[in-house]
Amino acid sequence: MHNADPDSQLAEQVGDDYHNANLTHKQVAMLEFAESLTLDPGNTKGAYVEELKNVGWADADIVDIVHITCLFNYMDRLADGLGAELDSDRGWESMFEKLSFKDDSTAKEFAKIAKAPSPQATVSGD
Repeated sequence: MHNADPDSQLAEQVGDDYHNANLTHKQVAMLEFAESLTLDPGNTKGAYVEELKNVGWADADIVDIVHITCLFNYMDRLADGLGAELDSDRGWESMFEKLSFKDDSTAKEFAKIAKAPSPQATVSGD
C-alpha cells in the first residue's frame, strides 16, 4: 500500500479488488450491484435488488446505492465528454468515516422516500 493511513489503505484495497478487501458480504453485494449497474445497466434486473435485500440492505439504502452509482456515472461521463481533467487529490479520504457502509448502521433520515400524492391531491387540467 502507498499510504500508511488505515482508511486510505482500505480505500485503495477496495479500488484494486473489492472482493479481496476484507469487506462484509453485505458490502461486497452492494459493490457488485453498483458494478453491474455501471457496466451492464440493461441487465441489472430485480434479482439484484432482491439479493441486496437478502443480505440486509433496506429499500431506502438500495435507493441511495442506485442514486449514488448513477450520479457518479453521470459525473464521470460528463467529465469524460467534456475532456475535463479531474484533480486526483480531492481530499475525499476525510469523508470515508461518513460512508454508511463502513459500519452496518441504520438507514439515514435523508434516505426516506416521499409518498406518492393521493389521487385527490392531483390537480386536473379539465
